[in-house]
Amino acid sequence: MMALWNHVTLERPPYTMWQIKTLDAKRTGIDVSRFKKILSTVIHDFESMDDLYRNVAVLSRLIYRMKNKFRNDKGFMSMVRLDKALDNCYRMCLKNDYVTLKSLIQMRDGMYSLPSRQNLEYVLARTQGFGKLMTRIENMSWIASHYFISRIKLGHVWNVALIALATVCRIWFHTRYILSKCCFWYDELYRYAPQFQYVGAKPWLPNDQSLPHNLKSWLCVDWDLSHNSFTGQQLIRQIMSQEYSNIINEKINTLMLDEEIDNSEIDDSETDNSRLTQNIEVTSNNNIKNKSLSNNDTEDIGEVIDRETFVSSSSNLSPNDGSTAIKRKHMNLDQGKSFKKSKIRRK
Repeated sequence: MMALWNHVTLERPPYTMWQIKTLDAKRTGIDVSRFKKILSTVIHDFESMDDLYRNVAVLSRLIYRMKNKFRNDKGFMSMVRLDKALDNCYRMCLKNDYVTLKSLIQMRDGMYSLPSRQNLEYVLARTQGFGKLMTRIENMSWIASHYFISRIKLGHVWNVALIALATVCRIWFHTRYILSKCCFWYDELYRYAPQFQYVGAKPWLPNDQSLPHNLKSWLCVDWDLSHNSFTGQQLIRQIMSQEYSNIINEKINTLMLDEEIDNSEIDDSETDNSRLTQNIEVTSNNNIKNKSLSNNDTEDIGEVIDRETFVSSSSNLSPNDGSTAIKRKHMNLDQGKSFKKSKIRRK
């Protein structure tokens, strides 16, 4: 039997509730206000994933633009697997499960109406599958970034690889941050599972399956990142400030080098332009000289040079030294007419 966390669509238990008095809840250690606060933080964390969704949209557009040229590339195939995992994560709709779980918490006449243990275990199982999917996304983004870094080192289509690397790295960073939050959500909600009551005789979990006590150890996550959003924002600002200062220093150095190169190119360009004009004048004079020696070529179709300008330009030229060989491309007009007449007579 497949594990519950591995199902894309999991059949949920019925919406059932059980009641407990406020004094009994305090005596048994059920902190309803904290439970409701945890659900509110989870919903807020899901609503603050706009930056991840933007990068996922950029990733899908990059895959569409790169699928023809990079269809056999290992980095591109890793991007396709990453996009598929992100699509499965989006189709889980875990936020709706937390919203419905929060809506089941009610208070009437000094009595708490709480969701059943089956509903809480269902949300925990879905959170477990969400965390496993996040580990796959983190792993595939790391593999794709490895291939794109090697492509940048080789220098082959490095500009496209750099854009793909930046997008994948941002997804990798957001995935790690969400995965740390997911472990925090699971550990906080799992504390209330033994305290909640089953509604009905049949439990929701099968006999051969159970929920892990610690999600981080079950996922084999060997890195640590605080779940607090404020520390995550500080880390992002620190990284961006260091990178921003390095980029500014590099831009200043490149601008100074470009100015030096431009000044040197201006001095050389002035001398080179004078040489180019001299060469153009010499070649034009030689062409006119060659054309003046062939009288038959001046009568061709498309010839625009007047004979007066032709004679005046040829008079200023030096006499021909015989170094250039002149070849006649066309025969005389009289010869052409006689050749056509001979053809007609033969026919």
